[in-house]
Parts: sequence; structure tokens; C-alpha cells
Amino acid sequence: MPIEFDRSTCCNLNETISREWLITNGLGGYAAGTVAGILTRMQHGLLVTSSQDTAQLLLAKIDEELVFDERKYYLGSNEYRDGTLNPAGFGHLETFRLEEGFPVFTYHLGGIDGIVLEKRIWMPRGYNTTYIQYRLLSANEAGNTNGNRNWSRYRGEHLARESGRDVGNAAYPEAAQPILSLTLLPFSAYRRYNQPQYGNNDWHFQVQLHSNAEHRLTGELYQVEDEEENYLPLPKGVTGCTIRAWDGASPYSIFAVGHPDSQVRFIPTGVWYWHFLRRHDQAAHRPAIDDLYLPGVFKAKLWPGENSVLTIIASAEELSSLTFNPDQLKHSCTRSIAEQQQLASSILQPQRYFGEGGETTHYPQILSLPPDHDSTIDSEEYLRLLIQAADRFLVRRVLPRSEQANRGSFFYLSYETVPVILADYFGQRDSTREALIALPGLTLTTGRFEEARDILRNYARYFKQGMLPDRLPSAERPLEDRDYGSVDTTLWFFYALDHYVRATHDFQLLEELYQRLAESINWYVNGTYNATQVDATDGLLRSAGKSLTWMNTSADGQARITRTGKLVEVNALWYHALSLMHEWSLQQQQKGSNGNQSPSFYQKQAAYCKEHFQQRFWYADGDYLYDVIDGPGGDDCSLRPNQLLALSLRHPVLDDERRLAVFERVTLQLLTPPGLLTLAPQRKEAPERHEEKDEKHDRSIEQAIIQPWLIGPYIDALFALQDSCPATTRITSVGRHQDDSWQKNLALLVPFRKEFSRGLLGMIGEHPVGDALEQREHKIASVLSIAELLRVYDLFVQKQTNQLSVRLRSDTVTTDIISRTRMQSGSTSQINATRQGLKGS
Repeated sequence: MPIEFDRSTCCNLNETISREWLITNGLGGYAAGTVAGILTRMQHGLLVTSSQDTAQLLLAKIDEELVFDERKYYLGSNEYRDGTLNPAGFGHLETFRLEEGFPVFTYHLGGIDGIVLEKRIWMPRGYNTTYIQYRLLSANEAGNTNGNRNWSRYRGEHLARESGRDVGNAAYPEAAQPILSLTLLPFSAYRRYNQPQYGNNDWHFQVQLHSNAEHRLTGELYQVEDEEENYLPLPKGVTGCTIRAWDGASPYSIFAVGHPDSQVRFIPTGVWYWHFLRRHDQAAHRPAIDDLYLPGVFKAKLWPGENSVLTIIASAEELSSLTFNPDQLKHSCTRSIAEQQQLASSILQPQRYFGEGGETTHYPQILSLPPDHDSTIDSEEYLRLLIQAADRFLVRRVLPRSEQANRGSFFYLSYETVPVILADYFGQRDSTREALIALPGLTLTTGRFEEARDILRNYARYFKQGMLPDRLPSAERPLEDRDYGSVDTTLWFFYALDHYVRATHDFQLLEELYQRLAESINWYVNGTYNATQVDATDGLLRSAGKSLTWMNTSADGQARITRTGKLVEVNALWYHALSLMHEWSLQQQQKGSNGNQSPSFYQKQAAYCKEHFQQRFWYADGDYLYDVIDGPGGDDCSLRPNQLLALSLRHPVLDDERRLAVFERVTLQLLTPPGLLTLAPQRKEAPERHEEKDEKHDRSIEQAIIQPWLIGPYIDALFALQDSCPATTRITSVGRHQDDSWQKNLALLVPFRKEFSRGLLGMIGEHPVGDALEQREHKIASVLSIAELLRVYDLFVQKQTNQLSVRLRSDTVTTDIISRTRMQSGSTSQINATRQGLKGS
């Protein structure tokens, strides 16, 4: 079943303030908040627009005030600098659910004869527009008969009294229902999405009112200098305003669309509300106090029924692009939900792609996950949530005009967009490394082959001295040499391209990019940025710098864990890239293409690298790999999960006989249900030296993160071990035993079920743990986590589809190892016994 919370959760502030929701528009813009309605991050808001260089928060929130049966209710919830909660409307929240990712709130007002108000929020794809819709549910919809109260008389008299007209029941077919007076307070802003806004009594936003002719005649239109210029003909039941923070600021608009008889109106106020607290920013020691501007309030009447709906439109689009037709607004909501449903449904259909190597057909399936008593999310919903979450990270960005011109075409649009993978929404950043790691899971397993191709081609345009930049350029931030600071990013490009070519057989793209790949290898061999160069004495790649790989840690903007020298995961990726180039150069040779280097060059480089990797990186005392060798402080034997790449990549650099030992050690000390620790817990040893205190503090920061995405390389390593060991008679002859082993492996995915219902709903993020919880910023929505879970999900499907044609090895290389190595007593003897069993088989 979908993500949903009842009143027992909704009325608990600790539960609702810690759960967040996020909807996106495919452009990088979004709306986000908490279930409680309290904004806890500067990034929270109902309308956040995104451009190449920044995201802008325009509408922070809308607070609701209601009058029903002569009693006033406050549905908004705010937290202020002094800790005050005012109002605390979450107490009226009856249920909360995500409907295909879109939040739906229901509020119960009054006692047993009360009413239920529904609020839903959505964003249409491709537009910087947010819709917030209010609807009073009927007795049947609310599951409440509302007793025997005579709502017909109450409603007719109330409307007649408010409007001064004889309303009558004929105009209101649902007359035996209550009526509600609704006041909406749209708190506005004009700031960067992650920075506070400081109000000033001398600063007032420019508010241009739009209303229908009836309101103009009654004098309810706020007068401005040029009345004709500000007149926007609107249908009855529609009103709104256009807001500019100052002269020259980009405008945005807020409209209310209701029933013609709902008496919708906008009353200007122009006041500041001060000192809203953002508790997440406060905990992270960032500016946490925000001021918001109230340009005015909307007022309207609501009653149950399909025709009595009030929709707020908050938009940064041109007014001419907006619709105020209630039927079209209803269709917008229905279409947005249907698009999300179709997103998952279409992916579950066979996907075909025609490349140079022929047709490729991908057959997705739904895995039957083992039961999880801590989660109500079933197997189909699990996959649906992964697919919908993946879609939120794929956005389209406008290509800088200079880059458009470089395409060499005389004809091009005034703007051109390219697909971009965001690393995380609340960071609003693109990371080349994370995009390349995520590309197979985010695009290939979901059948988005064209987008994968465009992403790879776009990144390939920015090679410089054989390296790719850490980010994409923008109009305001062109690339500089300092943006080429990551030694592993380019090597992940080889990884992503390999996945793409094997999935699509698009050898044309490989041929198009081959020369740049060959040049990149040459630069790495001879030397490039950050003193990155192959050491001729051992064939291993070395580098220097501050932020070179995904494992390097920073806190408060300062590098804390700087790993320089010869890094284990970098050399695993380097060997993998060399092996791929050997494959691809053979293909080019068969086609008659002559590259700068022969296939034998890459083969010799790879063999030399592998030989010395075995010798130099093996840490015999621990039965695992050094993290760094030849570093400034010598060799570092810290146990980190990045060494999994030495056995998880398609071309593993580590010898077969040592892979199991590394896998067992990682399982024992780093594996947790929601992912892998980035550093093994420190054991109590001899008293630390005084000069080690700072290092210990830095290590505590790094150790405080569990990375869910690392379950991907972990499962790759598990499957690689199973495939590399000879099958035993006992396994190949007993099908039931294979099924048992299969279920044990599949159980690795189960703990992530409940993660969808925590933190940012429908997403999976990093897990801060330990004493350093507040010392390191973590991602609440990680593209790597979603992408890797999708990728390994597809691996499990392939295994299941092929009936585990490569037979799972005996009890040894299954998650029996995982559960067994977690046991503290006798673990060493069991590991040795397991290793001997594999060798014997």
C-alpha cells in the first residue's frame, strides 16, 4: 500500500516534523515541506524555481484559517525563534498520504458532527507552477454521516446573509451540507532557496492585483498607478496578484480559482512576519531565522461537492500560459497523477532499443521481496517508489548559449536543454561523479536510453587534459581549472559508458567517443591535474589534492579527510578503465580504425597495474586491502567500503583467492541494514598520541555516515563471488536449496522498505549516526541510493529470470556469510572454515 499515516501519527509532532515531502517539475524546481506543516529547512517552500545557477524560493507556505459553525480553526503550523509553536494546526491533521508522490492532507474540524477538509499539492511537469487545492469532503467521502444536522437551512441562510442575495437550494444541489469560510495567508519570499530572508519595514513587495469585473465595480480592487495596465480580465470566482520584490525583480503570481458563487477575493495587507525558525539549519549551525512577507490574504467559501473547490495557483510562468478553468485545473491534477502512474507502468513493459549492434529488449519484473513487519510497502509499491524517486533526479537544464554556439549548427533554438542528473535536491547541485555512478540505475534500468546517451555525450564535451570537471558549466559559472579536481570522476565515465553500451549495443556512440577516451588514458599515464599520474615503477595511479574522490570528507566547507597517494578504489577503477580500453580497442581494430595506442598497450598497462596491486595493497594482518599506499603519512590500513570496487567491477583487479576475505571483513565490520559504514568502528587500542586528537575528531565525522548506495557494489561483489566459485553438486542438484539462497540474498533489499516512510518520504538518504550526528551534513535524498537500488534490483531480476543459471555457490558465498560473520563469537574460525570450503569445492 502507498505511504500513508493516520491520526495517531499525524497528531504527534515528533513524527510529523521529522517526515518531509517533495514534489518536482522536471526542471529542477520543486515544492517541499513537512507533514506537520512547519518549515524546518531554508530549502522548504511551495514554489522553488530553478535556473542554471541558482534556485529561487518565491512562495514559502500558505497558512489556513477557517470559520465553521461560528468557531475559528487554525490549520497552519509555525515555529519561531524563541521555540514558540503558533499556530499548531497539525493537531487537526487527520491523515496524510502520498498519492503517486503528491501530498494529500485531510483535516478534521469539529466534533462528531464535524467536517473534513482535504488539501492536495501538485506541480505539472515542465512548468514553474505549484497548485494547492482545497476541497470540503462530503459525508460519504469523509466516512462521516454528520448526524442529523439540518445543513440545508444553515447553508442557504449563511450564503444569503453573506452575499445579500436569495441563494436558494436550486443553485446548490448538495444543499444538505455545511459551508465553511476559508482565509489563506500566502507567505512570500524572494531569496536563494537555501539562504534566509531578512525583512525590513521600509521594504514592501510590489503587489499588482488582478480581479474580475465584479470586484472592480464594487471597489475591492487595490488601486495602483496605472489602472488599465493592471487590469487582467478574469472569470467570476477568480482573483489574484502579481508580486515583485523590487523594481527589476522577476515577477511571480498567486491566483485563487473557486466556484463563481464562492465569493473569492484578495485583500492586500503588505506586512512582514518575523523570526521563523528553521530547526534543521539551527542544528547544523547555519543561519536559521527567516522573515516572510504577507502581500495579502485570500478569502472564499467552500461547501462539499465537486464544483466547490478552491485552487491556489502559484506560478513564475507568463500569465498567458495559466488557465483559470476549474475543469482544466481538475484535469491538470488528474494528468499529473496519471503521468506518475504511467511512469512506473511503462517501465514494467518490455523496453526496446535499436543500436548499431541490433535490437535490445529489456523485460522488467517485480520481485517478490521477503516480508517486513516494520513496513506496509509491498513489493510492487517498492519498485514504484524507486522508479518515481529516480524520475525526480532527472531534470532538463538550459545549455549555456556559448555551448549552444559551439555545436557548430547554424540553426538552433533560442535555448537548448540537456538532461542533467541532480545529486540531491536540497543541495541543488549537479555532480559529474555522482551522475556517472547513478546513470546505469537511473536511466538504463528504467529504459531511458536516449537520455543516457545525451548525458554521456554532454559530459564528453568537457574533457580537458584527459579529465572531466566536477560539475557542468553555467552562464554565470564557466568552468575553471580548479573544477578539474577529482581523480576518479573520469574513470567513472568509463564505467557508465560500459554499462550503456552493454545495455543498448550502441557502438556508434562508443566509436564517437573513443578518441577522447584514448587521449584521457594517455593523460593519466603521462600526468595531468593534481599531480595525477601513473607511477612507472609499479603501474599504479597516484594523485595529490584536497578533494579527489567520493570518499574524501568535508565538514563546514573544509576538507577533513584528505586521502592522497595511491588510493585503493582509484586504482580499481583505473584497472577497470584499462581493461575496457583493451576491449574497445580490439573492436576498433576489427573495424579498421587505428587509435593512438594498440590493444597490447592497454593490455600491458592493465597487467602491470594488477600485478603490483596484488603485491602492494594487500594488508596481510587484516586480510583486506590498504586504503591508501604511499601517502604523506605512509600506508593507511583503515577499513573502508571503497575497496569493494576491487572485486565488484566487471574487471576486478583483485585475485580470486583474496576476494572472499575482503568481502567477509567488509560484511563483519561495515555492513548495516540500511547500507555500509564509510569507516570501520575504531577499536580501543593503546592511548592515543596528543597529535592524533584532531585526526580522531575528523574520523568520527566520517564514521558517522551510513551510505545506502554502497549496497550496490556490495551486491555486485556478492554475485561476482558466487559466479567465480565452482558450483558444487549439492547446489546444482537441489533446486529448493537454490531458492533458499536466492531469498537470503534478496533479503538485502528488504530494510530499505521502511526507509521510504522516514525522513524525506519516498526517498532514501544517508544515515548520520554516532557522536558526530550534527558535525557532517548528510543528504536526505541521495541520487546514488535510489540509482544503485534500482540497478541491483535489476540484477536480481536477471538472476531470477535466468533461474540463477550461474548457480549460487554452496552455503559459503550467500548471505549465510553475512549473518555468520556478524556473530562475534567464533567468527574467525568460521571465516577460515568457509574459505577452506570454497577452495575445496
